[in-house]
Amino acid sequence: MIRRLILLVLAALLAGCGRGPDPAEIQAAVETRLHAVFAQPVLEVETIRRLGSGPLADAPDGAARRIVYFNGRFKLARDYAFGDWRSLNPAALATLLGATERGVEGIERDGNRAGDVLRVKGSVTFQESAQGWQAVDFVPPPQTAASQAAAGSPAKATIERIQNLFNDPPANSQRARTIITEELAAADRKITRRLDRLRRAFVLAGGPETGEYDLLARTIAARLAAQGFDASSSSTQGSIENLQLLQRGAVNVAIAQGDIARQAYLGQGAFGGTAHHPELRALASLYPEALHVVVLADGPIHDIGDLRGRRLDAGPPASGTRSSALQVLAAHGLAPASVELVSSAGFDDTVQALVNGRVDAIASVIHAPARQLQRLAADHRIRILPLAPAAIGQLTRQDPSFVRLALAPGTYPGQGAPIATVGVSALLVADAGMPADEVRGVLRAVFEQADFIAAGSPAGGQIARASARVGMTIPLHEAAGRYFESAAPARR
Repeated sequence: MIRRLILLVLAALLAGCGRGPDPAEIQAAVETRLHAVFAQPVLEVETIRRLGSGPLADAPDGAARRIVYFNGRFKLARDYAFGDWRSLNPAALATLLGATERGVEGIERDGNRAGDVLRVKGSVTFQESAQGWQAVDFVPPPQTAASQAAAGSPAKATIERIQNLFNDPPANSQRARTIITEELAAADRKITRRLDRLRRAFVLAGGPETGEYDLLARTIAARLAAQGFDASSSSTQGSIENLQLLQRGAVNVAIAQGDIARQAYLGQGAFGGTAHHPELRALASLYPEALHVVVLADGPIHDIGDLRGRRLDAGPPASGTRSSALQVLAAHGLAPASVELVSSAGFDDTVQALVNGRVDAIASVIHAPARQLQRLAADHRIRILPLAPAAIGQLTRQDPSFVRLALAPGTYPGQGAPIATVGVSALLVADAGMPADEVRGVLRAVFEQADFIAAGSPAGGQIARASARVGMTIPLHEAAGRYFESAAPARR
């Protein structure tokens, strides 16, 4: 009986592989998307081989949906640098082709040339209609958080007490559990740093767990360890905390938004008085981070001015996003008190708060395309608010950390036009006293050894020597200057 059931299931799966759109429809859908995004041809389809298909959950209106997988070869029609800050970046290209970043092979760190070939393991999602199968937006899979290992020790009794408190909290259980979670996260960060200092590890400060900064810091630390450094990374709240830790000597290298690094260097904002850090130096500019102000498309908010009196999740108080969001609000004539500022436990929670109606809008300074916003745009449809031209002019004049950016068409599902905004550079920073051999080791890890795309970093495809000094807001470390003036490694 069981064998017969298995055979029936296999037969159904094999039959399903033949259903749905044919190779010509797949190629037509892919070419349509490429033509819609590139004003001048960049990629030409050489071959597309259909691999099979599978069912997806029905659309909200009950229409059947299927995902069709393919292997494709795409030839470059002209020279194109996907890592250039003005180009469609590798993460957005992967989404366009229904792939993950690891599913696109052949992108060169320092730019591709006409005739190069990209190999793609992609997909097209189709929805059935009266007119036949229609291609719809690809939804990237969620990222998986790194597993956290627990260790037994004499502290086991303390851990068990905390576990019991969490499982059986006092009155107002939701608030109690939130307090326990916050305190444990803070304790975890403090313990990790103290142990790192005890081991004399080379510590890189990243950002919130599962975020881009955190992933980059872990990837760089792994490459440094391969060089012989006793390196590790530390999760933090973000730019402000990273720079504070760097000044106290708790970490060796940090990732920070360019505008926040400039405030620390000049002694402005949260970095006045003893927090002033004139010895702060840049090691490299990594990639651009665009300010996203996002609302649901069916809501009443159409521009920044409509945020007055609304609930805006603008990130943790010690984050660069919160600081940048306040500047953007001010440039649009909105005082902090005119908007109710809140923050969630993490960006995934922030996005869910928007979906659930607990906030009216979210703001984030983040590399585009942000995976969570891609899924949100495909599932619920969103509106990314453009910044007013006058506000953009004011921001870039008053603060050289801000640069004009535009989110290219196709960056997010349903986005058919460019969206004007501002952005900052994500900088790798250290103290001026950092030894030259350590600077070289870090930069070799970043620009010669680390494969950020293979590590799952959407932003990693834009990290390149060619843009390593773009968007600098603080002085460059002398040893870093010598590294970049040396001959670049030959293209593989």
